[in-house]
Amino acid sequence: MFPLGHLGFGLQVSKPFDRSRPRLPLAPLLLGTILPDLIDKPLYYGLSTLTGRRGAALGLIAGTRSFGHTILFAAALAALGRTRRSRALIALSLGCLTHLFLDIVTDAIIRGPGFSMKAFLWPLLGLQFPVYTYRGWHDHLLHIREPFLMVSEALGAALLIWEWNRTRPAR
Repeated sequence: MFPLGHLGFGLQVSKPFDRSRPRLPLAPLLLGTILPDLIDKPLYYGLSTLTGRRGAALGLIAGTRSFGHTILFAAALAALGRTRRSRALIALSLGCLTHLFLDIVTDAIIRGPGFSMKAFLWPLLGLQFPVYTYRGWHDHLLHIREPFLMVSEALGAALLIWEWNRTRPAR
């Protein structure tokens, strides 16, 4: 899934889990829905650019899903949020969890079940992150041509617009 899909669907998926009053802060929640990609994609492509290697040749960081795409990362944010009593960190961790859930669903549809689980459950399924090789950012962005991803981006944008219209103050 790409950013609009993660933002729109992530916001909706998180609602049943936010029973707090007042609601969790929106900005950290939305940031959390894209944070795993903001961490892992630059990490992979930066290492790939610096070394000239891709995929398994890079070692531990063998693709665009590594530390930010783990339940361990989301749990660490949640634990930190609990100990510091930070609603922003709790919201950030909830957003990250929606990202992981949506990646698992997307992969089950596009790549087959189980692809995301190696990153999601890291290090329980081994220390190596999944190999997910693109030739570069351009090749990765061309992946948007997948019909499922096009539809999820359009629906994600529609959900964001719907939520904005629903919650903005009346004029």
